[in-house]
Amino acid sequence: MLSFLKPFLPKPKVRSLAALRQFLEGEAAYLAQRSVVEFVRNELGSLSAQAFADPRFQVKMTVSRWDGFAAILADMIGLTHAHLLAAGAAPRATLDARLGDLYATILAGHPPPDHRPGGWATEIAALQKRLVTRAVGPVNPQADATATGSMVFDTLPFIPRDPAESRMVLSNAFAFGLIAFNDRLRRLLMVAPLGDELVASRQ
Repeated sequence: MLSFLKPFLPKPKVRSLAALRQFLEGEAAYLAQRSVVEFVRNELGSLSAQAFADPRFQVKMTVSRWDGFAAILADMIGLTHAHLLAAGAAPRATLDARLGDLYATILAGHPPPDHRPGGWATEIAALQKRLVTRAVGPVNPQADATATGSMVFDTLPFIPRDPAESRMVLSNAFAFGLIAFNDRLRRLLMVAPLGDELVASRQ
């Protein structure tokens, strides 16, 4: 019930780094879980209940959910970086460093999943490079999330009946979710207090 109501519940403004962390972590977890689980249930149809009751299937699904969470979280941090940079919230170097640190902090707040015994160092380095090298200007959440959905598709524990169409369906689920997130981010992100905290934290 709470999961169903989540998109409709009012969200507080994001005024601090702590609030930003909570917002990003919750949004990424929800989008990854919803996109993967709903896609798998729709794809398997009447067989989905049997599949989800199988512990071996659940283990494989965990890979898709975790990798989806880490990837879509990186996309969300990229959008946050773009909005703060465009608004002049803080110097570019400060945004690059602090938002890269935030990604690492969120991932480190969870025990590494079994398929990632060494943690998320590769993903953290990739996101840090992405922030530093990203051109200033508008971002394309659909392109980012489509790539994420395609990556997650390759982790699924089964081969869909029509791989090309199914890849597109899952990619679109992530893309629509990230576009909606980007709209919420614009409404909720309080640039001035966040910028002040980001600058102060680097001094």
